[in-house]
Amino acid sequence: MLASLPIASAIRPISSLPLAPIFSSLRNSRRLDLHVVPSATTTVFENIYQPDGQRIQYLHSRASLLTPADLPKHWQSPKTALLGPICDEVSYEFLDFFAAQNAVTCACPQGWMRQWDAQLRVNPKPIADWSVLAKADLVSMSEADVGCDWELIRAIAKQVPLLVVTQGAGGATVFEAGVPTHYPAMRVEEKSPTGAGDVFAASLLVRFAEGRDVVGAIDFAQQKAAAHVAAGHFFL
Repeated sequence: MLASLPIASAIRPISSLPLAPIFSSLRNSRRLDLHVVPSATTTVFENIYQPDGQRIQYLHSRASLLTPADLPKHWQSPKTALLGPICDEVSYEFLDFFAAQNAVTCACPQGWMRQWDAQLRVNPKPIADWSVLAKADLVSMSEADVGCDWELIRAIAKQVPLLVVTQGAGGATVFEAGVPTHYPAMRVEEKSPTGAGDVFAASLLVRFAEGRDVVGAIDFAQQKAAAHVAAGHFFL
């Protein structure tokens, strides 16, 4: 979950190893205001990309649930908030909490839409009531999150104020009040697509919060996502 600008802030449940030293280093750099909530395990996925660009995911471990009670006091009235569950470990209560604080909120429902089988392979899980996301100012998701079911996507768009659906190399479609507008993707040489949706959503929120300019926010988000895909790694 991302909150507070211009310095990025993040809260996540995490175990002591192996990722804690990485986050501690980021926090010590003073470029990331990080609040760590202790958890017995950290959410860990294995991504296996197929020749067609689709991926198979396996869940190796899952962190404990985050709730608004985990927020430090200086984060309780942020200008922006990005809700990005990885595997259903972020409470929906954050939507009500940040709406009450008038924070510009982006919900990325992908992590609320994951379940796993006995072999720990991750599969889609439908959200029973999409109207729960209506308190977010915008919702950012991939068409793959719902199996490219555009009938469902159009139904979701009628229940949220602003829906942004990324389509990989196909660009993104934005629904404002249920009306779609398509934006082509920027062309770059792809090194790794992992995390591109996260970069896109965070960048989208940052620019959207500045003046609610949807076109400008999409352009900015696509630039940052394209740079990430071309670099093949996260950078601060």
